[in-house]
Amino acid sequence: MNEKKLRAKIDKLLADKKKHDELYYKNAEPEITDFEYDMLVRELQDLIALLPETERAAELLKVGDDLSQGAKTIAHKERMISLDNAYSLEELENWWNKLSLELGFRPPLCLELKIDGFGINLFYSNGKLQYATTRGDGRIGEDVTPNFKTIAGVPHQIDYQEDIEIRGEIYLPISEFMKLNEERASREEKPFANPRNAAAGSIKLKDPLMTAQRPLKVLFYTLGGRPAEIPPKSQEEVLNWLESLGFPVAKQRCVCDDFQRASEFLNEMEELRYKLDFEIDGVVAKVNDSSLHTRIGETAKSPKWAVAYKFKPEEKETKLLDVEYQVGRTGAVVPVAILEPVYISGSTVSRSTLHNFDEIRRLDLHYDDTVRLIKSGEIIPKILGVDTSKRKTDARAIELPTRCPVCDSPLMREDEGAIHYCSSSECPAQLARRIEHFASKEAMDIVGLGPANVALFLEESIISGISDIYDIDYERVASLSGMGTRSANNLQRAIEDSKSRNFDRVLFALGIRNIGIVTAGNLAKHFGNIDAIIEADFESLSQVPDIGAKIAEIIISYFDNPKNLELIDALRSRGLSFKYESEQATDLLEGKSFLITGTLPNYGRKEMQSLIQSHGGRILSGVSKSLDYLVLGEKAGGKLTQAQKLGTVQIVSEEELLKLLGEEQ
Repeated sequence: MNEKKLRAKIDKLLADKKKHDELYYKNAEPEITDFEYDMLVRELQDLIALLPETERAAELLKVGDDLSQGAKTIAHKERMISLDNAYSLEELENWWNKLSLELGFRPPLCLELKIDGFGINLFYSNGKLQYATTRGDGRIGEDVTPNFKTIAGVPHQIDYQEDIEIRGEIYLPISEFMKLNEERASREEKPFANPRNAAAGSIKLKDPLMTAQRPLKVLFYTLGGRPAEIPPKSQEEVLNWLESLGFPVAKQRCVCDDFQRASEFLNEMEELRYKLDFEIDGVVAKVNDSSLHTRIGETAKSPKWAVAYKFKPEEKETKLLDVEYQVGRTGAVVPVAILEPVYISGSTVSRSTLHNFDEIRRLDLHYDDTVRLIKSGEIIPKILGVDTSKRKTDARAIELPTRCPVCDSPLMREDEGAIHYCSSSECPAQLARRIEHFASKEAMDIVGLGPANVALFLEESIISGISDIYDIDYERVASLSGMGTRSANNLQRAIEDSKSRNFDRVLFALGIRNIGIVTAGNLAKHFGNIDAIIEADFESLSQVPDIGAKIAEIIISYFDNPKNLELIDALRSRGLSFKYESEQATDLLEGKSFLITGTLPNYGRKEMQSLIQSHGGRILSGVSKSLDYLVLGEKAGGKLTQAQKLGTVQIVSEEELLKLLGEEQ
């Protein structure tokens, strides 16, 4: 490779690494597996080694950070280091042999589980927990103390008075992760990719009460910023000492000076990984004697006295038997691969989501194809590709439907969109999801009408559609198993209370595709009542903030459907409001438009939107020339860049906006 091609390749890999660092550390939404990322970094290291010595800058390979923009940070007393990786027993043995040669003897190793979680650093002084910070960039971390204190099982006071840092990994148990993703799927929300990402997102939620609802746990493994006279003199003693202070520690560990025993332990842990209720992605090998660590030293980014032995993601081949199509609340049709059952990463897999029709085309799937399967994050099955050499010559390509698999209505696809939709709002497959959405907190907020009860009421024919909610026979509800009179009475009160919701909430509850709560509010405020919206043409709809051509067409199409008009009439006859009543307190922000990006320090997004609207401001869902103010929070992302490019948008913090309203905290 000539010098020009070498530098071009390095630049490309650096750009890829930066992208994946951002997705992994800041957004908790990785697009590639840990193994794929590590291979990218390893290739980058090999290429950088070919550059002249003066150009091998350490910052080229700096580790990503999890710091949120504008967040409060605290410096670690001692740097939180990252580990180099070994992907084979041979690599691990070579590392150990090199250490032994440099020291003149074979140092015993402490082998312990590598928890695939989210790093946390605790600081104790005078025996009391002072703060909790994320790993951050290794030198400073983000303060997450209020959220961390909601995690059960971690001592807030310890029997040790000196200043000390205790470090561990926050994780979400696999069993709880599966429940959480099931709940998100029932609300048609994007599932978490794996437990690590769920834990990362949970610990940095704005509201500690929301974090408390996630059953997070922690396992601790090391100390930082400790005085020299601290009792433990080895890694094994550190783990025992932490346990004696009340910190949860992984039980599986091994101290050995024999490579045969080390190999046996690694193989045992690789088998055990699928029986644990938390994710591990390898085993950490550390020189057990802590006094040797300084002598052995560190590189610019990693200690030389420790290495992470990483398990390779398990990959299996299986047969693609068929593809089924599921229909969600909005009519979105999602293909699911039906597989010949295969045991992989601790469980038997027989289904894998294919996301959309384009994924089927990309993989070029045929019936009876031999497909390569992994579990993304060891949890979610994912088809990597097809072994076309095993494809039969007469194999048929997967047939993509043109009509809804449930009601046979034509499928439609938006311009530039990836999802296909059923065109009928009366599709039975959508009914349960539509009722759940109607009753959801941001819509009609009917407590007691969640997914389980919706399914039960449909099965028992207590309801058969949305308007039936207001005709429920509460005596029948009380007679159902698991319900009773009290539950029936509470449901009745919630349903009656829902009749007082303002028109914007009712409009959102109808579930018109692509009409979120903000757009529903803009429509309700602009037109004032449902009849004006029904009669609105394309031009008048386009006058509403945030309504582009695509959304205007969706709205017109919705109200052109007689079934939808019948639903509106039925709900109106049952007492729901289809006329907008302003809840505006002042006109301080009258005529001004706002967009919130990122996580605000003291307000939830919906809460801040309501506050802005109560002072006459309009909420937009995207950056455009009509945007006046961008309210900037953590993890601002691309909207900040777009606003800066426009040059006409005033960028303000939460504090600056509150001062404008005279509501300083």
